[in-house]
Amino acid sequence: MTSARVGASGTARDHRVDFFRGFALLTIFINHVPGVMWEHLTSRNYGFSDSAELFVFLAGFASAFAYGRSFLQGSALVASLKALRRAGTLYLVHITLTMITVALFAIAAMTTGDGRYLMELGIGYFVTQPIETLAGVATLMHQLAYLNILPMYCVILLMLPLMLALVRRFGVYGLLIVSATLWAVAGTTGFNLPNHPNPGGWQFNPFAWQMVFAIGLAAGLAKAGGRALVAYHPTLYAVALVYLFLSFLFVEFQLWHWSAMVPGPFLMTGFDKTFVTLPRLMHLAALVYVFVHAPYGSVFRRIGAANPLCLIGRHSLPIFATGTILSLLAQILRLHREPSFLFDTLLIATGLALHYALALFLEWWRGVSQTGKAKAPAPARPAVADPVAPPASLGRAG
Repeated sequence: MTSARVGASGTARDHRVDFFRGFALLTIFINHVPGVMWEHLTSRNYGFSDSAELFVFLAGFASAFAYGRSFLQGSALVASLKALRRAGTLYLVHITLTMITVALFAIAAMTTGDGRYLMELGIGYFVTQPIETLAGVATLMHQLAYLNILPMYCVILLMLPLMLALVRRFGVYGLLIVSATLWAVAGTTGFNLPNHPNPGGWQFNPFAWQMVFAIGLAAGLAKAGGRALVAYHPTLYAVALVYLFLSFLFVEFQLWHWSAMVPGPFLMTGFDKTFVTLPRLMHLAALVYVFVHAPYGSVFRRIGAANPLCLIGRHSLPIFATGTILSLLAQILRLHREPSFLFDTLLIATGLALHYALALFLEWWRGVSQTGKAKAPAPARPAVADPVAPPASLGRAG
């Protein structure tokens, strides 16, 4: 039996996680306003993977600290319930975002008298098949365009207790073997969750994307144990850099047709995002390896808590939800308009500024809340025992 050593050595907060999570959130916002010039400058234009892979990897990494250590140190039930509660929170946020999106596009259609707004993002199903579509939304089977990430994340969080049970029994590499097997099965058979009422499967297949999450989870658990999942080696570091450079050239010069000349199954040679194929996985792994083992003195070793991207990354869920609404508002404002560099720049700049403003507010509010808790006086003991209070031995655990 391989045990997972989870100690205190990895308890210090790594601000690089918040930094890259903030970077991913801002990139997602820009990419969700299609057609603007600025989307051509985001990370997806320089390699095979994009901000979605980074976001899910970091979610797995953070889950190692939020749930993994507790699970592996004997509180498996509590950690599992916390993960399930988080999945429930994400479900409610997703449903809320879906309804807000439908309302925004409906208001745009009523205000302008242009019914084309109701044909965007899959909203048309609410008009043509309202009952089936509402059932699909409630069961996560009908997902509007640009609102696909949270449903996938919900399903993966439901898988998390099983992942951690595998770690406890077989270690992190046992988890990766099982995860890779499921990823391969999904990619070779097309196994996916269905859409309803529209045809096809989920845009982010959770049975494939769990591999990205599992890699992040394994990396987080390794760090919590005071080590790296893959130790630094100069040859491996050079290989990772070469792969990143070649993927940049591939994307920059639009060499996608070359993939048809490479023999091998779709999962190993394609660039599909739904099944997160091998070239995308390898690009993410190379990126993470290069940044994790960045040379001492590198700017990526000196990221502090006050960095604006760290600030945004520390409040990922409210920032993500707000960014989603802002990107859809930007889509509405520029829909059916001629491209305009100044207008698009104003939209993106305003959205980024609002992201940062919200992060500042949330950071201030967190500080105020923690200060209030610290200064709150302890409740006075009653002079007479409460007849309905439980015995001390049955009180809540701290």
